[in-house]
Amino acid sequence: MSPSSTPSSVLLLGNPNSGKTTLFNALTGLSAKTGNYPGITVEHREGTARLPSGRAVTVVDVPGTYALAPHSDDEAVAVRALLADLPSTGRADVVVAVVDSTALQRNLYLTAQLRELPLPLVVALTMTDVVASDGGRVNAALLSDRLGVPVVIAADLPALLDTTLSAQAPLALAHNAPKIDDSAAGLAAVIAAARAAGTAIAAKVGLAGADLALGLVALQRTLTTTETAMPAIDAHTTALRALPRADRHEVCARVVQARQARARDLAKDIVTTAAPSTTRAATETRSEAVTRRIDAVALHPLLGPLVLVSVFGLLFQALFSWAEPIMTLIEDGLAAVTDVVAARLPASLPLFSSLITDGVLAGVGNVLVFVPQIAILFFFLAVLEDTGYLARAAFLLDRLMARVGLHGRAFVPMLSGFACAVPAILATRTIERTKDRLVTILVLPLISCSARLPIYSLMIATAFSGTARVFGVVEAGAVVMLSMYALSIASALILAAIFKRTLLRSATPPLVLELPPYRLPKAVQLYKAVSSRVLTFVRDAGTVILAITVVLWALLTFPRDDELTAARDKAVAATEASMPAGQERDEEVRAIKAQAGQALVERSAAGRFGHAIEPLLTPLGFDWKIGVGIIASFAAREVFVSTLGVVYGLGDAEDETSTSLRASMQKDTRADGSPLYTPLTGLSLLVFFLFAMQCMSTIAAVKRETRSWRWPLFQIAYMTTLAVLASIVVFQGGRLAGLQ
Repeated sequence: MSPSSTPSSVLLLGNPNSGKTTLFNALTGLSAKTGNYPGITVEHREGTARLPSGRAVTVVDVPGTYALAPHSDDEAVAVRALLADLPSTGRADVVVAVVDSTALQRNLYLTAQLRELPLPLVVALTMTDVVASDGGRVNAALLSDRLGVPVVIAADLPALLDTTLSAQAPLALAHNAPKIDDSAAGLAAVIAAARAAGTAIAAKVGLAGADLALGLVALQRTLTTTETAMPAIDAHTTALRALPRADRHEVCARVVQARQARARDLAKDIVTTAAPSTTRAATETRSEAVTRRIDAVALHPLLGPLVLVSVFGLLFQALFSWAEPIMTLIEDGLAAVTDVVAARLPASLPLFSSLITDGVLAGVGNVLVFVPQIAILFFFLAVLEDTGYLARAAFLLDRLMARVGLHGRAFVPMLSGFACAVPAILATRTIERTKDRLVTILVLPLISCSARLPIYSLMIATAFSGTARVFGVVEAGAVVMLSMYALSIASALILAAIFKRTLLRSATPPLVLELPPYRLPKAVQLYKAVSSRVLTFVRDAGTVILAITVVLWALLTFPRDDELTAARDKAVAATEASMPAGQERDEEVRAIKAQAGQALVERSAAGRFGHAIEPLLTPLGFDWKIGVGIIASFAAREVFVSTLGVVYGLGDAEDETSTSLRASMQKDTRADGSPLYTPLTGLSLLVFFLFAMQCMSTIAAVKRETRSWRWPLFQIAYMTTLAVLASIVVFQGGRLAGLQ
């Protein structure tokens, strides 16, 4: 956005964990919205701030970065935003460097680099309350004199922006040109080439006079790898890469050293303490002492992993169990709403009534039922992030995850996947690099989520009920259940290693983590973090889920068999007329409707498709009934159970604990009279559902997070292929081995 645009724009830049998001939320309140720049998967946030005069300004919050030489996709987006090099954006009227007062020297490294550019810069100091609570004081005026730009306490930023953005008091654009010693042989040529590249970049992004500063950004980019394009800079890196790497490395090393020295000089005596001392116990602040004591346990070689297991065990329990009552309440509430709506819809329009109740309202339910898990997940993640423990967890898990080429942060989504893949995919936002995030997203649906549990329970109870105990002690069903979960974990890790070395080939991300001091999270910030994520899911993924639910309803409803429907209605009317009201009559009516429903499903498009693909399902050990269940379960895996209830004429109220459904399945036979649901068929079906992508909500979440249909379609293709091949191997291999 140009300086003359209305409203004015403010760009927040700062290190991760610097308090930038807290400042953004304080400025914008509830007006913030999360989005993506066109063609870029990394998120940014925009909001409107009302200044003391009533003036509205646009505030943009991009991912945190430690320097203008990006090492990750998040940092690349932050640099591009600074240079007005993003689609559909312009340069901000004011750049606010957010600086953590408790880590002043490290934060001022980025500020020192920003001063090399002719930008309208303001420095906002955060965490000053922490400094004050430790008995210290921050001298903002002295830092302002040293930097030559306004420096304010974060709480005072709105008033400064109000003055700064007025026509009477524009910010000066003076900057500090970087100084580099080029006395060593070969360095002069590198610096000259960088200056030439910077001149071209400066002309492109409109920062005249920043030639060397921008050239050094391009030069440092030749020594780093990021997956997000930087068009204004990348066009000049090829020529710079032709220079000797040793000389480029030497120049960059000297630049870093010079900026570090500059940051030290800037930070000197800015924060003063009440009682200086030479002993560690006396020199460390109260917050540092608390952090050191907690880390003595949290990062301990033995106690640390136990704490980690306990923390994430609590998260897992919350996702798996605590959300269940709320999800049940939502389901019951939607069922009640559906009953009310169905009663008010005209009986003369049964098809329209079915569309509304079984299509639209069912689709709404498929969206809202995930809200409790998503809210709980992001609440826990926000707490762990704000307290500082999430970085410790990544540190502890990095060695394990590095064996498959992933960052330690990938563990959190994988753990969440045991509850549900949808919130787990949203949790991959904590992974900085795009390729690592994509790898994690691609393998997350392989983790056995809670939606698979009804299928596991039904098939184990049906196919393995008469199987002898293992070693005469352990139930065969328990061994099968444990094997499914172990196989899902192994499959996810193996596929992640394969994707990292082939399709999404990239180096294993180095462990570069900041361990921030422990802090108490603020309730308002937690609420905003959770609510924004939930609303984003409902808005973006919800539309896809609703559309697919309606499509599946149509497949199970059309073509209509009016004769069968009329016969059903006639039989129901006759039963109601001939039998007195009561439980016996209700059960008889329910049986008539269930039997008619079975016939209607068989004659529907889904039923006909099930018959059509039965020859393809036979090598897997399945028949057309299982085929219909697989088609319907695309809405949600657990729908497989209720669909079988309809197919077997028992109605859609059946669940995995239904003895009548299990009995009907156990009596079912193949064309040759042999039992259909043998242990071998059951194992084949379990393996199929373990690998298959049978969840439209997950597909919608992947589409939402990757901003493309490319990856969800690839996911469907590879997981379906894997599921079919694995089931064939299990069933045909078992038959060759003489198993039933």
